[in-house]
Amino acid sequence: MDVILIIFFGFMIFAGANLIIYYISKGNEKRKTKLGVLMLILSPVVFYGTLQFSAIFDNGGFGAGIFALLYGVLFFINGVIVLWIST
Repeated sequence: MDVILIIFFGFMIFAGANLIIYYISKGNEKRKTKLGVLMLILSPVVFYGTLQFSAIFDNGGFGAGIFALLYGVLFFINGVIVLWIST
């Protein structure tokens, strides 16, 4: 049950970030570029937030670190893709 909650948390981060980016930019390439850079800057925040959230359910810490690294890297790659699409 805990793993499902953590995966749902990560999915909501990605879906919310992409929805906000495409809603705010509305086809404006300059705004989309700025928001892509913002996603790259916020990647450590996503990493830390996921680590703290998943550490609640993991006593050892290894699984929490794996989840945090996975979501942090995927969020960073998502920011790179947004930058790539905006150019």
